[in-house]
Amino acid sequence: EAPAEEPAADEAATEEAPAEEPAADEAATEEAPVEEAPVEEPAADEAATEEAPAESAVAQEVGADEAKTITLSECPSDLGGYAEAFPQVLAEAGGDVGAIKSWMQSCGAMSDGRGEIILTDLNGDGLEDALVFPTIVSDLGFGPDGSQGALLVYHANPEGGFDLSYNPEIYGQPSPLAVDDLNQDGAIDVAWSVESCSTTCVLEVQMVSWTGDVYTTTIQPGATIAEGEASFAPVGPDDPGSGKELLLEGGVSKDAEGGLAVPHTESWQSIDGGLYRRIEWSYDSDAEGADCSGLRMVEADIALQASDVLGYQPAIDGYSQVLSNPIKACSIFGMNEDDEATMLTGLASFRLVQAQALNGDLDGAQVTLDALTEAQPDADFTSAATQWLEAYQADKDPAAACEAVQDIFSENDDLWLITDQYGYNHPALAAQQICFIPVQ
Repeated sequence: EAPAEEPAADEAATEEAPAEEPAADEAATEEAPVEEAPVEEPAADEAATEEAPAESAVAQEVGADEAKTITLSECPSDLGGYAEAFPQVLAEAGGDVGAIKSWMQSCGAMSDGRGEIILTDLNGDGLEDALVFPTIVSDLGFGPDGSQGALLVYHANPEGGFDLSYNPEIYGQPSPLAVDDLNQDGAIDVAWSVESCSTTCVLEVQMVSWTGDVYTTTIQPGATIAEGEASFAPVGPDDPGSGKELLLEGGVSKDAEGGLAVPHTESWQSIDGGLYRRIEWSYDSDAEGADCSGLRMVEADIALQASDVLGYQPAIDGYSQVLSNPIKACSIFGMNEDDEATMLTGLASFRLVQAQALNGDLDGAQVTLDALTEAQPDADFTSAATQWLEAYQADKDPAAACEAVQDIFSENDDLWLITDQYGYNHPALAAQQICFIPVQ
């Protein structure tokens, strides 16, 4: 009797072929002779494999002279089982990334664009650790097409085993972005994105670094973008950060019912080894609708929030440009255009008064206030700007000055809801954020 031929090396997972059968290199097994019909195998790139194989998954690695077979653990029955299964998988694979990927593919935890495994030293002890993103597809997945994944970080121990060191909650499809000393503080950062979907798909970037004996977050909340992409690039020579910046690009808030088809780019940087934070926000000036005054206000607001590292001049320039051009209404929620233009003028003027005063230009702040008073003598923004400037001039305490005018914003929702008129990718301010308080 002739021995069974070895299956093709690029199969994600195969069972032993019957005697005198050709290698199965097709997506589906061809019909067998009448005497014995083998069970058909599912395609290797199925979106998800729900059931584990009856005995074990087999990963194949083709060497220079012959193919060797590495028998790995059985497939977990669900996503939660991978955390327990991977220490054995990693130990048996002995650093063979290809074998691990084949096992993940055979179990339905990896396919093109879904799932990943990275082996590298994460905690600086000289041993090769593992960063694993098993990702399946099921009816319960929060990601695109029902995908749902996990992030598993294992530290290698001196005995040759692997210990689970980090396993955060994930709601959607995770994907690695970078594993490097991103902010040049001497520690390795692990950055990844999580894409979750409801009416639209939103990408959130998360980052951690091994500090002492625990993984700690190295990015501020809010690094999200709807229908956009995330990547890292070297920090520019004139930027305040160090190492690499996180770029979020795209973010078009438009659907069949309307919206603003204006993409933007935002830069997140680490200043002096601190948490990554949003430093800059800019819209594509050539896109239709980019002259919307509400969008230009967003650019100025982001500059004001970063004034502790950028200074106040970028924000002053931004608000001045809004006021020096005709105010263009562009609410996607049908706000009355005249009301929107009046509110945007008041908000831009109030925040310009703040930026100028905080920058030491009290005379300029008074000029801006006088113009607002002439245009809108009875408006709430005029009252807020007048009272804030008086309070700030009295004791130079911006927090106390904001507290003095907070009731004005709390009692009139329109004063802050005006910032929530432009879609998913146009950040809104809360009532407590309309009055800017510098970072202490």
